[in-house]
Amino acid sequence: MRASNLFRFISHIMNMIAASGKKRIAYAFANIIIMALGVFFAVAIKWLAGNMGESIGMLFACGFGILICALLALLCFLQGFVAQIALVIIAGIGMFHPEERAGNVISFLIALLTTAGLIAALVIFLKMV
Repeated sequence: MRASNLFRFISHIMNMIAASGKKRIAYAFANIIIMALGVFFAVAIKWLAGNMGESIGMLFACGFGILICALLALLCFLQGFVAQIALVIIAGIGMFHPEERAGNVISFLIALLTTAGLIAALVIFLKMV
């Protein structure tokens, strides 16, 4: 991971910490989009692997596409997944503030359910492969 991506990711986590309860709901959905991009790139890897063809040009093109998609899938998955787990913790702590309780409860539930759903989908996907 490049240093600029790491700093952007740390900045994203810091913004989630500083956000109000209602804004954390938007961060929960943003993390879902990042994780969905990771799933998209994983599906692209499977599609590219199935369509390599017999020509040497197609083999190199699909191999390059698999490499790029694997890196992007790993980056999106890790950043989205780690940010969603961080949001579970941040929103869980934020529920102790009475004026922001509703937004934090909603963002906590969204983050917790999508994290559990992603883990379940990953287990199912790995059993299929």
